[in-house]
Amino acid sequence: MSLDMWNSVYRRMSVVFLSVSVLAVLVFFADNNNTPQKNKEGKYVLERGTYGAGDKAIDLEVCLEKEREPLTVTVGEQQYSEEQLPEIFKKGAARLENLILGENTSLDEVRYDLNLIDKIPDSGITVAWETDNYDVVNIMGELQREHLQEEGTPVELRALLSCKDEEAVHTFYANIYPPKLNVKEKELQNLNQQIKKQEESTREDAYLILPDKLDEKPVSWRYAGDSRALGLFVLGIVASGAIYILERQKEKQRKEARQKQLESDYPQLVSQFTLFLGAGMTVRKAWFKMVQEYEKQREEKKIHAAYEEMLYTMHEIQGGVSERECYERFGSRCQLPSYRKFGALLSQNLRKGTKGMSDLLRREAAEAFEERKKQARKKGEEAGTKLLGPMFMMLAIVLIIIVVPAFLTIQI
Repeated sequence: MSLDMWNSVYRRMSVVFLSVSVLAVLVFFADNNNTPQKNKEGKYVLERGTYGAGDKAIDLEVCLEKEREPLTVTVGEQQYSEEQLPEIFKKGAARLENLILGENTSLDEVRYDLNLIDKIPDSGITVAWETDNYDVVNIMGELQREHLQEEGTPVELRALLSCKDEEAVHTFYANIYPPKLNVKEKELQNLNQQIKKQEESTREDAYLILPDKLDEKPVSWRYAGDSRALGLFVLGIVASGAIYILERQKEKQRKEARQKQLESDYPQLVSQFTLFLGAGMTVRKAWFKMVQEYEKQREEKKIHAAYEEMLYTMHEIQGGVSERECYERFGSRCQLPSYRKFGALLSQNLRKGTKGMSDLLRREAAEAFEERKKQARKKGEEAGTKLLGPMFMMLAIVLIIIVVPAFLTIQI
């Protein structure tokens, strides 16, 4: 990003920060200098909630002798007077006639569930319901469709209105009809009626014969679909995700194990290489010699990543790739600073000659062995820390074995 773009970004950041800071200061002063309203007499007042709103707690600060103290004041909802209640009940009952309709347009033709509410909004009036025909509509307002008749059924609904200690009863009358059905719903209803008749007339038979026609329309049947396929699909996604996560974890563990093995093999590798160079071998011959010895012992001992990379590098050299480039690739593939340094030393040797090469490798081997000692001490400390848990568990078991019999002996 260019300097001008950075300056533009900084300017926008500054504008936003300053704007928000000014707004925060204004809000702070507004919140901390907000006082209750005053009435005509100049006294502070707190507004009550509307009827049925319930009590509300208001956090205030009271100033006494120039000292501010926090105080929470509970303000109850507004209440009706006894003279107001009859009119309030009348108005509430009039509102109920519309509130209970639900999807219906009128109580003269009720085809859907009624909304028999238990409280009139913004009034503080609670409502309890009764009906003279629970087979048609229950106190929840739900229509019992199996008992509905096409010609309609008159039902009396009684609403018991309560406010404070006063009560009033208001009666509604509703005509209950079966719901209006579309073409498909009517067809299904007719089909269901045919099945019921067939089922009642063939109770003694081993099978119930399903209709194969409805108003001259062919009818075919099959079992309802199951969600097992969807469940298996979701299970497959979860299993695939789990496998992916598990493989990522295994790959991470393999990389960590490979890195630890490379770190462990490095001191021996450098020391052996230095020994062969000291014996008069060239870098190439020493490299090939180490690989050949590793191949002889490969079947008897486990595979070592460092020597496998050396084997790969030897094949690259034999294939005609530049020897200097092969050593640098070797360090890059091992992905550790020590191996990159080793590969760079060998590449430098080919460019500048072998003078001082042995001394550099000896120092590198000595440093590698020191690093290996540090790693060994670190592993020993980690092992000791891991043993603390089992040791404490064993101590707890020993204490239980000693203390419990002693406690039981004292009790006896």
